[in-house]
Amino acid sequence: MRKALKLDTMEDIPFVKNPIFTRRLLPCGTIQNETDSCNRLLWFMEYATINVEGIAHGMRSSDACLFQFWQFEHMLRRVNNQEDKTGKLSSLRHVIDMNGYEINPFTMLFVSSGTLSYYSQLFHYENYPELVTPIDMVNIAKWIHVPYKLARTMMPAGFTERFRLHDGHYIQFLKDEIKEEDIPTSLGGKNTEISCLPAVTLKQEEYWKPTDFKTIETLETIHVSPRKMKNLHVDVEQQNNAKLTWYFKSDGDIYFGVFYQPAGGEAHHGKEKEVDIDALEMVYPWLKIGARLVHEQGAVECVRPGRYYIVFSNKQSWLHRRTIDFHVQITAESSSKRIHYDGTLSPAEPLSLES
Repeated sequence: MRKALKLDTMEDIPFVKNPIFTRRLLPCGTIQNETDSCNRLLWFMEYATINVEGIAHGMRSSDACLFQFWQFEHMLRRVNNQEDKTGKLSSLRHVIDMNGYEINPFTMLFVSSGTLSYYSQLFHYENYPELVTPIDMVNIAKWIHVPYKLARTMMPAGFTERFRLHDGHYIQFLKDEIKEEDIPTSLGGKNTEISCLPAVTLKQEEYWKPTDFKTIETLETIHVSPRKMKNLHVDVEQQNNAKLTWYFKSDGDIYFGVFYQPAGGEAHHGKEKEVDIDALEMVYPWLKIGARLVHEQGAVECVRPGRYYIVFSNKQSWLHRRTIDFHVQITAESSSKRIHYDGTLSPAEPLSLES
């Protein structure tokens, strides 16, 4: 995953340059230089203005994941700097003010569909397991225990130790490990400078809408049954600056990624000729994507000769099949060819991708 996202070679992207914050889709709290008694950097945020629906309607799922990886990479570098400076282990002590947070049907769907648990698993457990801990959610309302219990059933052991709930009687708990001068006044402390830039609700007229109707009219349809995956592949015979591009939409969450097999390698197929992605190199991150509200598109440079697999997976579902409408093509030496599910290629005009 890190190699596919180029995380180890990218420049640090602070919150003020991260699109998920610059577009005000998430509230933005500044990571403080001060720490608690365990050398954990302090990070305060409010959730009253968070709007999951706006994110779902405002940007591609892949971009939402990418920008959060940038966010966590910046956080990781801040923690690494703190450890280098002090010679002690560090992490982020995240305090979230839930005062004024209201739930809606879309948020409940975000929880019940498993999307919340997927993001928590992806960032807090699989890729950055010790980075943000603990997470203290203060000023919680009683109703929050309902979605919290639902989310807890989908999370690994230790979830309750990491994500801790506090009602309005939290201040002494914070003061036990954080100086009162380092707690914002909004939470009962003495620091008047700590603040959180609130998110802005996305208006319906600002929701993403399709514009490339010419491409949409050409989409090919496949159905992916529960617990199954389907793939397309193309062979690149030489280093000729080939580019693999795609555009697709789906009727629900689907896993998507691009994988590479070196030229001359053995075919990696499992049962029913499903590709064994664990035996291949990931060149575009394997992510759970919802391409229903905002269609997905993207590209990868095919810099090495070999076989490239475009994989759609519905293995996370036990009951529901997924319908995917897609257009995938390979472009090399000013010539574009469309890749069909049956393995054939046909001439095509280059896809025009949105920025």
